[in-house]
Amino acid sequence: MGHIALRYRANSNVECPVRRRGCALARRQPPSIVVYIMSLRLDSQMCQPMLTVQALLDFDRASHPWKNLVEPIAPRSRSRHLGERYQVLEYEDGPIEYVENESRPQVLLCHDFKGNYLNDKFINGVQGKDQWVDYRFYNWAAIDIFCYFSHNFVTIPTLQWLNCAHKNGVKVIGTFIIEHAGVQLLRDILQSEEFMVRVVDALVRVAQVSKFDGWLLNIECGLESAKIGLLGDFVRLLTERCHREIPGSLVIWYDAITKHGRLTWQNELNGSNDSFFLACDGIFLNYGWTRQHLERTENYIRNYCTERRQHVFVGIDVFGRSQKAQMNTDITLEQVVAFQFSVALFAPGWTYESLEAASQQERLQPDDRNVQFLQTNDRFWNLLWRHLHVRGPNQLPFHSAFCLGSGKFYNRFGRTQSDQCWFNLARQNFQPTIPYAPPLEYARRTDALSHWTHHFDDALDGGSCLKLRNVEHDKRLFACDFPCGSDLIVCYAFRRSNPAASDLSLILKAHCARRLECLRVVCAGPDCHVGHRRNEMRAIPLGTEQSLQLLKLGAHSQLPLSDSINGWDIRYYYLSAEFVPPGIRIVDIGIKLDKEPTASADDYALLGAIHLQAGFPASRHLLAQRTVLSFERSE
Repeated sequence: MGHIALRYRANSNVECPVRRRGCALARRQPPSIVVYIMSLRLDSQMCQPMLTVQALLDFDRASHPWKNLVEPIAPRSRSRHLGERYQVLEYEDGPIEYVENESRPQVLLCHDFKGNYLNDKFINGVQGKDQWVDYRFYNWAAIDIFCYFSHNFVTIPTLQWLNCAHKNGVKVIGTFIIEHAGVQLLRDILQSEEFMVRVVDALVRVAQVSKFDGWLLNIECGLESAKIGLLGDFVRLLTERCHREIPGSLVIWYDAITKHGRLTWQNELNGSNDSFFLACDGIFLNYGWTRQHLERTENYIRNYCTERRQHVFVGIDVFGRSQKAQMNTDITLEQVVAFQFSVALFAPGWTYESLEAASQQERLQPDDRNVQFLQTNDRFWNLLWRHLHVRGPNQLPFHSAFCLGSGKFYNRFGRTQSDQCWFNLARQNFQPTIPYAPPLEYARRTDALSHWTHHFDDALDGGSCLKLRNVEHDKRLFACDFPCGSDLIVCYAFRRSNPAASDLSLILKAHCARRLECLRVVCAGPDCHVGHRRNEMRAIPLGTEQSLQLLKLGAHSQLPLSDSINGWDIRYYYLSAEFVPPGIRIVDIGIKLDKEPTASADDYALLGAIHLQAGFPASRHLLAQRTVLSFERSE
């Protein structure tokens, strides 16, 4: 079972008719597919797909040593739509406009990258001269669901991607796929209700043991009508049992086969595919849609299930099949947003793959290839960002050293632990809420938009940090939702190319829901001056003795309790909520680089890490240098 599909895909002389027609998820196969399939083996250091029904049914018989290494999903804040000015921090009074996550369009990211199971399949990552430059995804704030996709029968997400997504608060689903030559495989699964139930239970067990969050069902072959009812039961039962055994899980159906058993992509939700939609948590529409398809889907939703609008995921292939895409993906996304449907972005790795041929031709070095990818990727996501809702961190303690999950070395507290190049997405830290680089039309601007980037020549922890050159105004780093009722310890680590001529400030935006007021809290050096506006105040950095007092009180900071380490400056602040109304929260964290007139345009600062944790209200009196939050006018 399943070998027919594998032989079909391995034969490079056979052209997939779906690719020829420009439909469906079967996009392209890597030249190495034959070698890859033959090399699959049971290896405790690798994450692997399953190729046969028997392997699926025997899942519990194999050992799964990495199952206990999966990180839980980090909680995130409620959703916010930041609009056109998503990079800018503003402090006008009024409510913070949150949107309930279930009531707004969702974003599903379907990761099809050269067939997958590449460097990411290794549990402990990989090392090697060029290995550190590979595709990395880091714009998690706008993503709700991450689907790990391959053309293997049962695609189990790799540990690297699982932990990378989970640490950034994103659900991960695997893929169950049966393609054109696999009709006999589908018939075998549906040979009887009893056998179908065994397959369902096995899929639930795989997700449960591997600790991911559900399935994309991609049935891309025809089926005799007598079996269609059982296929619908399969979808319904898998959804029900996933919900029962895996809280928060979901099952999504891909728009391909119809309720009549024909492989006919509808590109819309209608009476031909609605039975599958109604049996699960959502439908991923094929990419060949037009505005008329969206209008007909709108009519269906309005007439039959108004409460399920957000369960329709309109497909957009970033490579550009059937729609404007690539650097014009925002134009296509705008059409979907107009209908308030959810979106499924397929193959976002285009931002890396599209550069490879030219990079090889020009013989670019790894550093140059890395910069080229980051610039392309950031431009791509900047173009989309104004259309998307974002969610940031909301649980204390919170820590990020901004590592992307790869590097030319591995640092700990600014000291090199290994000088080997490495790639391991599981080591990626929680990433900022916004992209850094500007859209293409702003590429030549010299303002702050064009001076945010990941920096791979230095790091406090891991293999990278953030580099800032010209952030003269408050720029958002995280949209967040941290409570202040139990006080707040704030810490950040940074270094400057010219300490005498610049300073890097961490900016907190506190919000009082009762008074609908905002407060700008500037965490900077002891010589920092702020204005005398009602909604602005300076936080007092703790001296070394006061920082050590935090340790005595029980603080567990992930940064050293000192004012510097290995060339990195470290600042601690204690924010006391003793005189503010209940319900004060930090809703944004920003950054600001101040330069003296003597500073050079090339002077920069590196942000190595930030750390926040709850304070000690009962012992705050022991901290003479604490900063007392106040929404009253400063004197």
